[in-house]
Amino acid sequence: MNIFITGASRGIGRAVAERYAKLGHKVVLAARDLRLLEDLSGSINSSGGESFFCECDVTNIDNMKAAIAFAEDKLGHIDVAVLNAGISGSPKFANMDSEEFKRIFQVNVFGMINGFEAVVPGMKARKSGTIVGVSSLADSRGMPESGAYSASKAAVTHLLDSARIELKHEAVKVINVRPGFVETDMTSVNKFKMPFLMDSKKAATIIIKGIENGKSRIAFPRIMNIAAYILKILPGTIFDFLFRNWKRD
Repeated sequence: MNIFITGASRGIGRAVAERYAKLGHKVVLAARDLRLLEDLSGSINSSGGESFFCECDVTNIDNMKAAIAFAEDKLGHIDVAVLNAGISGSPKFANMDSEEFKRIFQVNVFGMINGFEAVVPGMKARKSGTIVGVSSLADSRGMPESGAYSASKAAVTHLLDSARIELKHEAVKVINVRPGFVETDMTSVNKFKMPFLMDSKKAATIIIKGIENGKSRIAFPRIMNIAAYILKILPGTIFDFLFRNWKRD
C-alpha cells in the first residue's frame, strides 16, 4: 500500500511511518521539520524500506495540496492518508491568550480540514482510499487547563464522524483514532500524572492493526476509553462536583 502521513517527524506519526515501512509499504513523510524527516527517511531506506519526504505546514492549504501532489507523484496514488499533525497546550482562562487558542485550532482542526480538501479529490476520482484522522480521548470533556486542546479534539472527532458518513458514498473510508496518553515530545512536557502512558511503537501497532481490520473508530487504551466515556456522560453537576477542589497553580 501507499501511505501518506502528516506530523511524521515525531511521536505517533513517526512510529506509524516506521511500522508501515517495516511491513513493506511505501510511505511519504510530511512535517515542518525537514531535518528530522531526512533522518527518518534515511533510516527507513537504509533498512530496506521505501520512503520519501516533503515539508508540509498543514495550516497552509497550498502547502498541504503541494504535499499531496508530491505524494501522488512519488507513489502514483495514496491508499491511506494519516492526518496526524497536531499540537497540545491550552492557555488558562484567567490569563487568556486568544492567539495561542487560535494556533491550536489552526493546527488541530483546520490542519485536518486542509488535509481533507487536499486528499479527497484523488481518492474520490479513484473510488478508493482511507483517511485516518488522529483525534484524542481528550475530546470527551473540557478539562481544567485543557480547554483549547480538548475543544479542538472534540471538533476533530465531530468532523470525522460527519466525513465518514458523507464520504462512504464516494467509497472513501474515514477512521477516527482516539489515543490516550502516548509517550511523545508533546506529552513529555506534561507536569501531571498520565495514567496508562503508552509507548508510541505500541500505539502505532494498535492503529495499523485497527486500520487493517477495517475499524471506523480506534480508541486506546481500553480502560482510558471507558473512563473517557463515563466522563462524557456524567451530568454537569457531578462533573463540577468532582472538580470542586481544583485550584490553578
